[in-house]
Order: sequence, then structure tokens, then C-alpha cells
Amino acid sequence: MGGTGGGKDGPGLLCRNVKVSGRRTSLRMEPYIWDSLKEICEREQLSLNEICTQIDERRGEANLTASIRVFIVSYYRTAIGNRGFSEDGHSPLLDRAMDDAVPLD
Repeated sequence: MGGTGGGKDGPGLLCRNVKVSGRRTSLRMEPYIWDSLKEICEREQLSLNEICTQIDERRGEANLTASIRVFIVSYYRTAIGNRGFSEDGHSPLLDRAMDDAVPLD
């Protein structure tokens, strides 16, 4: 895990390796995005690799990193619209956010 360091333009990007559809790839995103994705994984009781694979399978020609960012926004917007999160494991929130953010072709 390396970063580019912060600067006057904002926080640096963190580079992390994930397995997406069984292959290893590196993603560079802001620490806040990584934290948000980790929180979603914990709420949904899925691994980082599982969520990234689900997004990858649906993104079509879109960039994976951009698709992850859109998914995170969609997840939290959906949660606000549903007036909160489910506290007992996998919720329909994940499926709805995934459908809204990265629809299947």
C-alpha cells in the first residue's frame, strides 16, 4: 500500500491490490473512498474482492475505479432514501445500489 502523499490539492491516492474476477489488479483511490468501500463491505458481509468483482462484472466499458466511486455514492444515496441501513447482514440496499450505479447491459 503506497500513496502519492497529500498536497495542497487534497489527500493523496492510495494504491491497493485487489483480486477482481480471480485476477490481481491495482486500484488508486482516495483514502476516504477506500474507507467508504471498507464500511460497505463490513455492512454487507462481503470481502473487498467480492464487491469489486460484482462491480467489474457489471461495468461494461467504464473504468473500474470510476465505477467503484459511482457505486459508493449510489449505495449511500440509496441508504438515505431508505432511511437507514439494515443491521443484520446482506441487505437489498447492496442490490439496489449496484443496479442503479452499474446496470447490467
